[in-house]
Amino acid sequence: MLYEIDTIYCSRCQRYVTVFDAENEEFSTKEIICTDCGKILMVIRSSFQSKHDSQFLLESLKKHILQENVKTGKNLKMKKFFSTSGAL
Repeated sequence: MLYEIDTIYCSRCQRYVTVFDAENEEFSTKEIICTDCGKILMVIRSSFQSKHDSQFLLESLKKHILQENVKTGKNLKMKKFFSTSGAL
């Protein structure tokens, strides 16, 4: 059964936000990403992908997600800083 994901809670934004999905070809995954801050909120992999992808490493995926979330968090903080200081 397939479910349509419309909103999901983002711990960075501290509220329910709309989401979009993006393919990650490096890990054969689909990522559900916050539209406001860009944080990766959920990673979807089919059982077929898990069985047949010998290159998949869970630790590598965790490291990638952490790096992307830190990077988008820093970008979001800079945008907020510049928008509140009037520099943009």
